[in-house]
Amino acid sequence: MRIFQFWKKNKKTVVAINLDTAIPAAIIKVGGLVDQPEQFTAEAKNSAAMLGEEALPLFPRYFFGTELQKPESLAGKYEGLGDWLHIQQDAIFEIIYNYREKAIPMLYEVAFGVYDWTQYKAVRILTRLAREGLQTDQIVDDIISHVDDFRYEAQMPTFYFLSGLTGNKKVAALLQRHFLENLEYDPIDAFDIFENLHRCSPDVAMRHADFLKAIARGEGLEGRSPLLDGAIGTTDENGKQEYHWPDDEPVEEHHQLRAAIFYYQLNSQDEEVNRLLDQWEVSHPEENVRSYIGKLRGEGQGEILHSFL
Repeated sequence: MRIFQFWKKNKKTVVAINLDTAIPAAIIKVGGLVDQPEQFTAEAKNSAAMLGEEALPLFPRYFFGTELQKPESLAGKYEGLGDWLHIQQDAIFEIIYNYREKAIPMLYEVAFGVYDWTQYKAVRILTRLAREGLQTDQIVDDIISHVDDFRYEAQMPTFYFLSGLTGNKKVAALLQRHFLENLEYDPIDAFDIFENLHRCSPDVAMRHADFLKAIARGEGLEGRSPLLDGAIGTTDENGKQEYHWPDDEPVEEHHQLRAAIFYYQLNSQDEEVNRLLDQWEVSHPEENVRSYIGKLRGEGQGEILHSFL
């Protein structure tokens, strides 16, 4: 049993906390607020203050804590395999974030240790702290020195988190290198990295913008199965294979549409991209795509574009 004592405000008494019960209770309470972002953030901050620094080395034991029961506030929600576990982990890392620089050593142990589901979540907190000016150069250097050895499942989210360090030349160089390397064997991974590169350093990304037009034309996508990109395959009553995305985005010419729309955001006057959009606006088999393109070009780029990408 781990007992932590602190002085309760406005009282000359010592209050003892049993961390073995207080930590899981805090995780469940914070996790139960996942659908209320402001309350989620505030409760995580309160929990860190209440638990104290002595709790920091104890959090990893709860990363895969199947004994933590989902609270009633989430009844009927997040019923999929691993859903509640991911929420638990997000709650833990949100609490850890509030220890600020004191959390960095333990975050390093998770981020740069043996791969598991939590590796990229530790990186997310590290880059968040770096964006706020805490040991920015050191954190960036250390992530860059390790990321090439990450598994794919941790590497791709890490590129996204790093891209939030807008204007960072070291991050831009890393993303550009991986973009170019991925061009050789997976243009869609290259596309995803390009989006991150553009977020971090638009000027560097624009050197490679013609890549988007190649994807929009379908180059390099010949014979690519939608299953590679997370689509769900089903068979209709006639035995025909059909695909759909979990969020119901269009499957047919999905990547070409993404690339053309992204390029349109960069240069809405490009003749080739506009010809492609003209064609899809008239003849794409899915009505929501035709409608979307019409709204995009009629009303501007803003939220419409963001919602599709």
